[in-house]
Amino acid sequence: MVRVLLEEVKQFAPAKINLYLHILGRRPDGFHELETLMVPISLGDTLDIELIPSGIEFSCSDPALSDAQDNLATKAARLFLEEFQLSTGVRIHLDKRVPVGAGLGGGSSDAAAVLMALRKLTGVDAPDQKLAELASRLGSDIPFFIYQQPAICKGRGEIIEPVKLKGSYQGLLVHPGFGVSTPWAYKTYAQNPQHGVLGRAFPDVTLRNDLEPPAFSKYPWLPTVKGWFRQQPEVLDALMSGSGSSVFALTGSNQDSENLRARFLAEFGATLFATPFTVAE
Repeated sequence: MVRVLLEEVKQFAPAKINLYLHILGRRPDGFHELETLMVPISLGDTLDIELIPSGIEFSCSDPALSDAQDNLATKAARLFLEEFQLSTGVRIHLDKRVPVGAGLGGGSSDAAAVLMALRKLTGVDAPDQKLAELASRLGSDIPFFIYQQPAICKGRGEIIEPVKLKGSYQGLLVHPGFGVSTPWAYKTYAQNPQHGVLGRAFPDVTLRNDLEPPAFSKYPWLPTVKGWFRQQPEVLDALMSGSGSSVFALTGSNQDSENLRARFLAEFGATLFATPFTVAE
């Protein structure tokens, strides 16, 4: 029996960027040991979630994703219903704003959003720690999105240590229109392990991403854009997020981000994805 508290929940699913990503070595299970500072940003997807008598229904604003009925969002719904033995169904509509395969955790955030929305809808007594444990069964970085605050993530990314940022951060996030395979990036790194280039030191972090060398070696667009960003007067520093293919520039103000966006689109093409963002504190 399900105690329905709300008819429908609209849940925001923020994207993330990595302000640093250090690879510490290879684990016995074959994965890499990580330490990374992940922060949620103002860009995100929105999910409309409601309970229905039975089944799991999924639709998406992006036609290319509408046919993917067995995705992280539907897997999260199925896991939640099974874990708490609920005899109900779920309808999910995803308004997609975060680029796919971009190093921004869009799919992981969507899965976490489903878990949080179903907690609201059903009234199940599940603290964040319990939802994070469920999330870890679906993917290494999904638990981070349960807490929706800056955190140092360790292990495979599933060990979450929330932090309070000393500084405020904003900038411009760009995406080239192609993705970088995360398994490929780690495999290529393992063949030639080398740290990413150290960037500027901020109050909370010195920018560095150890997955830049493999990604930059295959996709010259990425180092080209990062280098261009670092030459612009508004830019404090720039970095690739996660395993790519998004690159972000940190700026001193929101107006600087807007000015940078206009110049970026004029330089690299008006149809490219480029959005100003702020980091959630």
